[in-house]
Amino acid sequence: MLTLEKGVRLLQESGAKITSQRVAIMRSLEGRVDHPSAEQIFLELKPDYPTLSIATVYSTTLLLAQAFVIRILTIDDKKIYFDPNTTPHGHFMCSRCKRIMNVPTDHLPFDFERIDDACAVPNIGCVKNVEIFLYGLCTDCAASAGNEG
Repeated sequence: MLTLEKGVRLLQESGAKITSQRVAIMRSLEGRVDHPSAEQIFLELKPDYPTLSIATVYSTTLLLAQAFVIRILTIDDKKIYFDPNTTPHGHFMCSRCKRIMNVPTDHLPFDFERIDDACAVPNIGCVKNVEIFLYGLCTDCAASAGNEG
């Protein structure tokens, strides 16, 4: 999970300059349980940081992802989302409301415990990351769809 202190330390170690805008981006991600897009982060911070650019949001989140303190989600082919929760879990995206929710590993037909840095897939390579994206209707949208018919 991203903390401001961890993010600042990792950015410093990578040689990145620590600016008030980068601190604000990390603070906006700290402790979140949702999956904001770069545009969402930008719009949330722009009133307090008028010189903030969308490029700064992307470059900062990319640095944080490269340091493994956030995850970049490509669950949607139109937007990039960020996840401050780096523990193993899957993601579910509602095809109607586009809400993204975490799916605990015990609800997935996959044994995450068997995957670690030393786990090699014969004749393929070493697994470093697993992404599981599920799509469908969330319970709210499914209930309203049932009421429309």
